[in-house]
Amino acid sequence: MKQRINLLPPKPKVERDLLCFSSVLMGLAGVFMVCSVITGLLWYDTEQAEKKFNELAQQEASYQSKLKNLQSLQSQRKPDPELMAYRDLLQQTVLSKKSLSNLLKRVQPEHRQGFSAGLLAFSNSTPDKVWLTAFKMTSGSLILDLTGESSDTSKIPVFLRSLAQQDFFKSMRFAELETERKDDRAYIFNAHGVITGSTYE
Repeated sequence: MKQRINLLPPKPKVERDLLCFSSVLMGLAGVFMVCSVITGLLWYDTEQAEKKFNELAQQEASYQSKLKNLQSLQSQRKPDPELMAYRDLLQQTVLSKKSLSNLLKRVQPEHRQGFSAGLLAFSNSTPDKVWLTAFKMTSGSLILDLTGESSDTSKIPVFLRSLAQQDFFKSMRFAELETERKDDRAYIFNAHGVITGSTYE
């Protein structure tokens, strides 16, 4: 069995002095390197932000220039008289076509009806002591002129109200009513009414 014995004295420990010149110099160099790296990063970020800001400023200047050009063109723009006249002509043509279309619809057979229902309405509305002697109607917004006689003038308004309640004359509005004494026993009346609705034959 072998055994190794160290007869030399132990190596003395060397204590480093942190406040010596070389240690301080190395510490300062490390701090400088860290500050340099941080400064470089900050400078790079600043350069990128400034570059982006310059690009945005150029874009804004370009947009402002375009906006001014458009405003200038808009202020110089004048309506074309020929186009305005053509527009008016088209509007008149459209209105004319609509009027013609409405007229064609009104003269279609399914939109017309005989006057027998009107005669029945006269018969159902005429009270005692009232005689209808004549009537006249025109097409379109119908104009109705009635002529008759009555021995009791109070019956004439009753007759007109009853006539206006009939389905055939439900849109009728009387505008005038004239009465005249015929003799001691009768009165002549003339009633003028407007009927809005279909066209009657």
